[in-house]
Amino acid sequence: MYTEENMQADCAFPIQTALHGYLTAIGLPWNCSRGSLEEKFGTRQHAAYSWEVIEIVTHLPFVRGLLWPLSAQVFPQFSAAMPATEFSGNAYFVNDARDNLQRTVEQLVPILGEGKKTRTSNTVGHEWRFGPASVELYVWPPEMQQFPATNPAHLREPRLKVACHIGVKTGYRRPCSAKDKVAIESFVPVAPIPGDLSTMRRAQCRPASQSELEFIRLLDGDVGTKYGWIGRSDDCSALISFGSELYVVPMEDVIQFEVVRVRPAKGPGGSWLQVQCRSKTSQNELKNLTICEAEGPDDLSELTATIARAIGKPFALLPYASDC
Repeated sequence: MYTEENMQADCAFPIQTALHGYLTAIGLPWNCSRGSLEEKFGTRQHAAYSWEVIEIVTHLPFVRGLLWPLSAQVFPQFSAAMPATEFSGNAYFVNDARDNLQRTVEQLVPILGEGKKTRTSNTVGHEWRFGPASVELYVWPPEMQQFPATNPAHLREPRLKVACHIGVKTGYRRPCSAKDKVAIESFVPVAPIPGDLSTMRRAQCRPASQSELEFIRLLDGDVGTKYGWIGRSDDCSALISFGSELYVVPMEDVIQFEVVRVRPAKGPGGSWLQVQCRSKTSQNELKNLTICEAEGPDDLSELTATIARAIGKPFALLPYASDC
């Protein structure tokens, strides 16, 4: 049974920012597994959006004016053993979108710093970034909506039309365990990963995919010449990829390598090298981890065959699709 005292120690994360400190201070257990969150808070259909969520009731609100507590969406591809890394909510004060944004910003600036204003063709907002973690606010002022659309959520809750949307991303990546570190230290490279190394490294400043979290590790320290390579541990117990993400996958869970091949049509086409693996902690048993991509539909076929032979796993060239 999870209690208030042990929930915070569920999934350790060594990186702490003003955002993480604030989430902890208000009582939002951002570093707890989804399984523990569901056990404590349950799941429900969102009152306005109708998708399934874990609604996190905290002893202090993230901001005053929330229509509902912050919530995390629930999908079968998310691992119950990993934390939810994205939370959202909506703040409403008056029937004025810009005013709702400003009142929300004013509450967060003393905690998170100044941040910066944002703008798109139909939104205005504000954001704070802490590496892969962030808080994003945005509203849709009526005068900026050139093509108004009927949103079913707005019919259920009209205040959403002018409410300030709040998106919180914690940037969580699982630290390497002692077992992971042994595997990484004994890394045997098999093939270079196509792509620009600096681009791969910049990906670490973006949040990791929630559906892949159980196989992603926090890149901590200098990995030297390993970066940009895919390979295995010396004892063949783990598949390891040092690309846009550091993947450490138990070899027993690797099913096969696949190449998604897309021919140009309306779009440019391309190809994607994926690892199909078995998840032990998600409702969706099979997952595909994307290692790299290339411009041509056949650019990764030979590389995939080389990797599969060296790792000792099968590979499949998926039927061509058109980029319609």
